[in-house]
Amino acid sequence: QRGPRTRARRGQDALIRLQIDLQTAVFGATRDITVDTAIACGACTGSGMDGDSEPVVCAMCKGRGELQQMQRSFLGNVMTSRQCPNCDGVGTTIPHPCHECAGAGRVRSRVTKTIQIPAGVDTGTRIKLTGEGEAGPNGGPIADLYIEIVQIEHPVFERHGDELHCAVEVPMTSAALGATISLNTLDGEEKLDVRPG
Repeated sequence: QRGPRTRARRGQDALIRLQIDLQTAVFGATRDITVDTAIACGACTGSGMDGDSEPVVCAMCKGRGELQQMQRSFLGNVMTSRQCPNCDGVGTTIPHPCHECAGAGRVRSRVTKTIQIPAGVDTGTRIKLTGEGEAGPNGGPIADLYIEIVQIEHPVFERHGDELHCAVEVPMTSAALGATISLNTLDGEEKLDVRPG
């Protein structure tokens, strides 16, 4: 892309792994998570400039955002272009940057967000929170936040897809003659009929 580029850029997407128990995975829940991220600077509202100052045209590239250089070779004159190192290809510089964010338009902060975990999630499930990621430099668009679910093992139940399996030990007499035993499930206590034999 030729010419100066915009100073505002989109922030980077973030990925957080969240450990949950089997109960939460089955029924869903609401959780508060703490995220270290970049938010728009409150002092300059994301512009990166101090007070009423304005950006000025770059003295090195004269606002083009790139520098051109002519080189002679045995094939003739070769024109090469490279990004201006003074303005990073933007074409303007900020003579008076914001004292809070040093001209970046954003600052690092620790933010608490409330997320909804839907019922039926499993390890590897990703929840996308649009516009909840880090703020872009110089007022750029806010990125997305992804929550990757990691389900910790349950002491009784073993998960196979949408099914839960568990092993129940019964006395030999109950196995031979039959019995009714109590089983603690995620929905509460259930009665299990063991058939004779």
